[in-house]
Amino acid sequence: MVDIISKRDGPRREDERARHMIQANRGAITQIADHLTQGGYSASRRAKAEASNAPPPESGRRFHDLSSGARLGPESGDVRVKVSVNNRVVAYDSGSGRQMHLLGEIRRQQGTRYFALATRENGFLSGLPDEMAGKIAELDGQIIDQACPESLLAGEIADRLGLS
Repeated sequence: MVDIISKRDGPRREDERARHMIQANRGAITQIADHLTQGGYSASRRAKAEASNAPPPESGRRFHDLSSGARLGPESGDVRVKVSVNNRVVAYDSGSGRQMHLLGEIRRQQGTRYFALATRENGFLSGLPDEMAGKIAELDGQIIDQACPESLLAGEIADRLGLS
């Protein structure tokens, strides 16, 4: 299946011609693929078809959910807080490694490192949800030094958000 992403509403003429040519020559393409893989192409397609118990899509369209608020499946692990190498403070799913929320970042001003909460006032494009921001708003501007290292900040944020 070929997914073609275009700014126009309908398919382009070139795309329709290419799709029609591929469909018209599907048998020859499969035969060449089987010849090159010594029958492995058709065997793998049969195995995938037998293993797949999912019903076919109703409209033939595929939807890809790329939003940050997508639901987690049962295979996901617990949510943790960490300070990444590029000084971003994030909440992430430890099972999939997927970032759940950008909580803020460690910034430097006049030689002092501090935590900046992810709010519009601090220059972030989109802030945290109000219920999360309210729980850790007190940490906005927290100085990061030997008395309060990054690991202690991450632990405090996790405690306040109920993630630990």
